[in-house]
Amino acid sequence: MSSARRFCLTLVTVVSGLLASTAWATAITYVAPGTTPNGSSSILTTDAYTANLGYAFQTGSAGPYDIDWITLELTSGAASASGTFKIAIHAATDSTTSAVASATAHATDTVNFTTPNTGNTPFTLNLTAADLPNISNYQLLANTAYALIVYNAAGSGIALRRTQGLADGTTNASYTVTNGFTMLDTFRNNTANYSNSSGSHPNFHISFGANAVAAPVPPTVALLSTLLIGGLIRRRRQGATSK
Repeated sequence: MSSARRFCLTLVTVVSGLLASTAWATAITYVAPGTTPNGSSSILTTDAYTANLGYAFQTGSAGPYDIDWITLELTSGAASASGTFKIAIHAATDSTTSAVASATAHATDTVNFTTPNTGNTPFTLNLTAADLPNISNYQLLANTAYALIVYNAAGSGIALRRTQGLADGTTNASYTVTNGFTMLDTFRNNTANYSNSSGSHPNFHISFGANAVAAPVPPTVALLSTLLIGGLIRRRRQGATSK
């Protein structure tokens, strides 16, 4: 066997092996709003967990669960400004549809934000494990009720986006949940069943989840990639011999 052919076969084998072990990973989302935001609630400046915006949920049966990321839809107060607020995982007071955050704080982080170039403008804040050192180091237990809250804004004014106008008793169904999670309640100032006006019970646009465990590339994809690389090498050799 010629050295050129041995090289080609070795390259194809190596690439095929790499493809077979390469991971295709997508984020796991535990809770996310399933609606379009149409309003905002200001995050208060009070440094008390009860001056909050948040929701209560119960985990599924396959815990523990990591939290690797949290995404918030926000509205700016001032243009090109910055600030901070606290985000925390608390125990919930119970596992009913009146659940709010209890005094037991499991993990709390202070996160930074920068607003867009215009005031009163929606923007997305994507927080990773690097932004959430305490929350990302905490694991949610199975079949347990928790509250996810934001509070204590500092610097530029900021608001958490919401979908308002939801009918009483329909808010929980307005969230998308996976992995056996269930929604319990959406609250403001730690008061259950938040209503911003008569007949309007908003949800909050906070999503959170984990980084997926990598899955191998399907064998058919690896095979097709191998054939493609083999064809490219063959064409290259034919081009070289025709010169």
